[in-house]
Parts: sequence; C-alpha cells; structure tokens
Amino acid sequence: MNKIQEIPWPRILAEGTAIIVSILLAFWIQAWWESQGDAKQEQALLAALAEDFTQADELLSVVKSMHIMTARAGEQLITLGEKGNVPEADQNGVDLLISSHFARFTFDPPMGTVESVLGSGRIDLLTSQELIAELTKWSSVVTQLNNLEIEARSHFYNRIYPYLASRVQLKDLDKGYSQLFESFPWEQEQTDAYKLVSDQEFINIVYLHWVIKTNILDYLAPVEASLIRIRDLIKAELID
Repeated sequence: MNKIQEIPWPRILAEGTAIIVSILLAFWIQAWWESQGDAKQEQALLAALAEDFTQADELLSVVKSMHIMTARAGEQLITLGEKGNVPEADQNGVDLLISSHFARFTFDPPMGTVESVLGSGRIDLLTSQELIAELTKWSSVVTQLNNLEIEARSHFYNRIYPYLASRVQLKDLDKGYSQLFESFPWEQEQTDAYKLVSDQEFINIVYLHWVIKTNILDYLAPVEASLIRIRDLIKAELID
C-alpha cells in the first residue's frame, strides 16, 4: 500500500510567492511606464506654458508702457486745464497729448495652453500644486484687467469720441503716432486742440479717463506679480 505523499508546502509556498512577486512586479513596471509617459507629457506641457508666458511677459511690458504713457499725458492735460491756457510755444504739443491720452490698449496674452489644461481635466499632469493654483488664478486676473481696459474703451466711445468729433478734425489727432508711420494718407493740419483745455467739460472727461487709467496701472502690479510667480514655478519644474 502506497504511503500518503506529503504535501510539499515549502515548494508551493515558494512558487506562490514567486507568482505574487511577478504579478506585483508587472504592476510596478506598468505603473512605472505610465508615470514615465505622464512625466514626458508634463515636460511638454511645461514647455508650452513657458513659451506662452514668455510671450505674455513681452506683451505686458509693452502694454504697461503704453498705459503709463496715456496716464502721464492725462496728467499734463489736467495741469494745462488748471492753468486755463496753453503757451503759444506748447500749443502744437496738445494734439500729441490728446492722441496719447485717449489711445486704447489691451493686454491679450496667449491663453490657449492654460485654458486647454484647465478645461481638459488633465491638470493632474502637473505635479506642482502651487503652479496649479497660480494657473487657475491667472485667468481671473487677466479677465479683471481686461474689464478695466474695456471700461476705458467704453468711456472713449461713449464720452470722448462724440465730444472730440464735434470740435476738432479727428483725422488730424493722429500726429502722436507719426513714429509708427512713414507718411500719412492725408495732409496733417493744425486742429487748434489746445483751445479745448479751457473747456471744463473736456477737463472733466480727461480727469475721469485718467482715473480709469490709474486704476489700470494699479491693477497691473498684481498681474505682473502673478506672471513672475508662474514663470518662476515653470522654470523650477522644468529644471526638476
């Protein structure tokens, strides 16, 4: 009679352990490959963001200088209005001040990558929670600045344009942009715009526009700070 064969528990245990380890190893390898894919996607995403925010930085620098120009022109017009007259030697320069003060600029940075990331649900590709928070905030920061710029544009078309159109030749107020053109499509004439500074209605319009421009300049500071933080965070993540 055959003896009952003993169960080789050590061998079964070893084989079972080997199977479990191999399964776990397979899962680990798969997870590793997937993480490698996400890492590459994150780097590509960071590179695209870096390019967009480099452009945004350049645009903001230009727009900021333009808003500063318009605000300073407004201050000069208000000062002339307080005096009530313009010295003959300075009369031609009033055209330049008016065209400069009422120039319209908006900050329109590239938002495609940011909006794509926030709207696609793949924001999890970014490992920096601080960067995610700043990018989420960026859209609202830009929108608030645009709202102020829209307010300035609306004030121009609703109050300033009708006023100027009834008093001066608007086509001749573009003298302030002579540096942008080699020549004008029409002959430039003296507008006698300097006479406007003695009109209190005009000075009130200028003052209100200057206040709006000052608000824009004040709000440019947090926009600039946000942009710098985002660029620094992107740079740090790209290095890592």
